[in-house]
Amino acid sequence: MINIKTNTQLRFIFFIGILLAVYGCHKKELFTFEEQKFTIDSIVGCKTEDCASVEINLIKVIDNHTITNAINTQIEQAACSILNIDENGALTTVKDAIRQFNTSYQNISKQFPDETAPYEATIDCKLGFQCKSLISIAIDSYVYTGGAHGYGGVSYINMDAINGKRLSNKALFKDYNGFVNHAEKAFRVQHKILDESPINSTGFFFENDTFSLPENIGLTDTEVILLYNPYEISSYAEGSIELKLNKQDVASYFAFDIL
Repeated sequence: MINIKTNTQLRFIFFIGILLAVYGCHKKELFTFEEQKFTIDSIVGCKTEDCASVEINLIKVIDNHTITNAINTQIEQAACSILNIDENGALTTVKDAIRQFNTSYQNISKQFPDETAPYEATIDCKLGFQCKSLISIAIDSYVYTGGAHGYGGVSYINMDAINGKRLSNKALFKDYNGFVNHAEKAFRVQHKILDESPINSTGFFFENDTFSLPENIGLTDTEVILLYNPYEISSYAEGSIELKLNKQDVASYFAFDIL
């Protein structure tokens, strides 16, 4: 006689084992991040000199993995590009970028001691989302180097979690045009723009009066964020324009499993 009950129990145990193995593998592929803080005082001796104000909070991968360095380099270079006000130089480390930022301030301050307000830079980096194939990181920054006001904004770094390379916005999608159409419909609803009306009819200034995605696209555990920073489609006074899309509604457009 065949023991049906025993076979059923074995099959159940087998399937549970497979599920646990898949879950365990998925968890192992996620990276561990820790915070990394830089201040002007930790880089440059400013006790006897007038220095810029700089505070940078980055994150870095601490796992011993083949692409750890690639991921950390992308994050650090993004911070460097925010601080790099010298168009002639491309910096690769945050410490060098802080030194250059401070030197630029001190040089201009010596030339115009009564007219130069202290330079200021703050950068705050956070992990927005990660899965076994994709990492999305948000960088909130503010930089002041003189003038009526500084410039603040949020930028996103999206990286392939398999090779550590930074992804362009188009590389995120398998159906880019489909996502653009979906986003435009959501944008029109949010800003009460009729389907038959030009996209700029309420005061936006999309190029050629045609809807387009922002420079910055980020992800969280539940949403896809489209972020238009000041001047991108509206004036500085309007601030950032943000459109949040439910991941469940747009996951099919992506080239990665974002759920």
